[in-house]
Amino acid sequence: MSYIEIERLYKIYTGLVETVALEDFNESFEKGEIVAIAGPSGSGKSSLLSCIGGVLRPTSGIILVDSNNIAKLNDEELVNYRRDQVGLIYQDFNLINQFTIFENVSLPLLIAEKPSSFIKERVNELLISLEIARYEKTFPSYISGGEQQRVAIAVALANDPPLILADEPTGNLDLVSREKILDLLFNKSREYKKTLIIATHDPFILERVDRVIQLSKGKR
Repeated sequence: MSYIEIERLYKIYTGLVETVALEDFNESFEKGEIVAIAGPSGSGKSSLLSCIGGVLRPTSGIILVDSNNIAKLNDEELVNYRRDQVGLIYQDFNLINQFTIFENVSLPLLIAEKPSSFIKERVNELLISLEIARYEKTFPSYISGGEQQRVAIAVALANDPPLILADEPTGNLDLVSREKILDLLFNKSREYKKTLIIATHDPFILERVDRVIQLSKGKR
């Protein structure tokens, strides 16, 4: 069995107007694979990542991650799943501006109740590896977008999750920063043997992944 197996997945947003974000989506992902989810705005890319990451509950369907159907998890189990098995990277970095860089990267480890000595060692290791150790006492708003995305990658890797989900990770970066961030993201994913799934319409990313899944109006 594949690391991730998705069967008959639907995500429907209800309200004044019902929106079908994902319709009968079926796919599998292997351990250590780097895959891009491509498609125009509104094609369902972000909804798919959010369902796999346990951020959104699907309307129906099966999402098996390491043989565990996360679509059936209760709220507490989902919190544990997101904490232990998923690293999330967003286009807008999703950092806490009131926290220093060190504190932002420490947060997932604090939530996981890791010992303080381990947290210090792990955060320093990540900051050095991602070449942002000099910013450890700096607040996010004082560093560039490319550097903030490095911090976001460090946050995603902090708890050593097997799965990394990146939603338009280069969307707010200039060309030079985009190349550097992609090199880091791909290299770290391969170094640590992570499964990396990227929602994107960036052709530069599409050229570098193991394979591309095209979405249109929530369908393959």
